Amino acid sequence: MASRLVPRRSSFWFAMEAVEMSEQSKFLMTDRDYAILRGISLHRPTGQRGYYALLRHKLTAAVIVPPDDLDPDVVTMNSMVRYRLSEGRPLEHRLVIGPAREVIGQTVSLRSIHGLALLGMRDDQAFEFVLDDMPLASVRVETVMFQPEADAEIVAQGRARSGAALF
Repeated sequence: MASRLVPRRSSFWFAMEAVEMSEQSKFLMTDRDYAILRGISLHRPTGQRGYYALLRHKLTAAVIVPPDDLDPDVVTMNSMVRYRLSEGRPLEHRLVIGPAREVIGQTVSLRSIHGLALLGMRDDQAFEFVLDDMPLASVRVETVMFQPEADAEIVAQGRARSGAALF
C-alpha cells in the first residue's frame, strides 16, 4: 500500500501511506506554507541529515490550495496536531516556523525533520523514512485538532482577524 521515492545521490527514501491511494503522494498546502518552504530551500538548510531531501520532496509533491478551500484535516503552519513518531505515544504540538516561536513541550519546529514531515499531511496519513543505516522511522497524523484556516483566523494577505492572535 505504501509508495516509495528514492531521491538521487542519497540513501534517504520515503514511503507514504494514506487512507485513499490517490492521496498518497500529495501534500496539500496554502500558498503561504509553500512560500515558507521555498524560502527555506533557497537558503540550503543545514541540520538533521536528510532534511533537504525531504524538503525537495515536499516542494515537488505539494498541491497548492486556496486557504478557503483547504479541508480542516490538513496540517498547516500553526496547526495543533496529534501525531505519533514510529510506535511511540501520541504527541500534541503546534507546528511553528522555527526556534524563535518554539515553546518546549508545546511546539514542533518546521525546521525539524518531524515538523517538516507533518506539514501538508492529513488525518490518518503516515509518512515513513529511512536515513542510511538507521531503522525505519515514521510520522502518523492522528488528528488535526486546530487549523487556523478552518477557524478563519487568517484572512487576505495572511493578516490576523482583529482580536485574534497568530502563534
